[in-house]
Amino acid sequence: MSLNKARSILLLLIIGFFLLGGGVSTHAQATFKGTIVDLETELPIPNASVFLANTTFGTSSDEQGKFTLTIPDGNYEVIIRILGYEGLTFNLPSSMVQPQGYRFKLVAVEEDLEEMEVSDVRDPSWYRNLDEFKRYFLGTSENSMKTEILNELSMILDDQSVPGSLIASSRDILKIDNINLGYRLEYLLDHFQNDYKSGIVTYSGFPLFIPDSKLSKGKLRKVERNRQEAYYGSLQHFLKAVYLGKTVSEGFEMRKLFREADPDRPGKFKDRVDTIPITSVAILENREKREFLEFSDYILVTYLREKESFLYANGLGRGPRDVQTSIIRMMNDSVEIFENGSLSDPFGIVVEGYMGWERVADLLPIDYVPSVEPNKGVQ
Repeated sequence: MSLNKARSILLLLIIGFFLLGGGVSTHAQATFKGTIVDLETELPIPNASVFLANTTFGTSSDEQGKFTLTIPDGNYEVIIRILGYEGLTFNLPSSMVQPQGYRFKLVAVEEDLEEMEVSDVRDPSWYRNLDEFKRYFLGTSENSMKTEILNELSMILDDQSVPGSLIASSRDILKIDNINLGYRLEYLLDHFQNDYKSGIVTYSGFPLFIPDSKLSKGKLRKVERNRQEAYYGSLQHFLKAVYLGKTVSEGFEMRKLFREADPDRPGKFKDRVDTIPITSVAILENREKREFLEFSDYILVTYLREKESFLYANGLGRGPRDVQTSIIRMMNDSVEIFENGSLSDPFGIVVEGYMGWERVADLLPIDYVPSVEPNKGVQ
């Protein structure tokens, strides 16, 4: 099956779920602390979630509304959230953290008690929409089969407001249990829309990854193998390799791809791939020592060290191939890229193919580092 045919079958995925925030390193750390109170009463707010999006770094406020969080050097999106209050989301470079701490005042919101009531009874169309949401949000990979949204009844699934679209939101942070990768995700869903006409799914959010601390040594080894398999060949792995200038040594091959009008099929397109591989799609801003992802047209990215999943290939009506192929195009002139495989603009690129097929159930925190090299196994 051609890449163009695969594109017509698979939905495009605008990556927004883990490309938020900046780089992370382990060379330094800062202590981020504060107190969370009610704006009107000045009373402390206990049990508020405080976390750095897309990482394993998070905590909760205590009975006095206080929290302390040690964070590595880097640039983060901080999320403060509790039901009944307007949440806070803001960018915080670790170099700018003030040692004296912060005082956060949250605004209480009036909730419609009828709207907030969680009932086991739902209209049949709601359950159909839920299945569709989980298919395109969690994915259809092996990991998705062992991933569960624990509080799915908190979801609002709207297929009426925008004709031809499903829009999803949640009254609370989604609690997602990913057994295969050994994480509990607390996912603040910012946006989800499935546009039936265009076939484009867009979603973004702010996940906190909580590792399962109760795994036996045997299960932990299995989980680490699953994490490795999810990481190698992923968009996160590819972007990190681009930043480090190691795409070839990390097993990636890149070629320019040109999408052209098909003269034999009016209104359709065909793909033409350059025969000569390219080695870099990043530029270095010498004055500030910053890396930017920048290329024109499309690039075809092939990961040479891992076969396709049977589930992916089966969805295309064929057998699995020995390599994984994806197509990436820029939505902006350039996007800053960080060492951990994250981008300054979460919607700066569009991904098709294998990387676009992998969804939240295959997601890893940006501070994840594989324990061994690919194809060497876990000891």
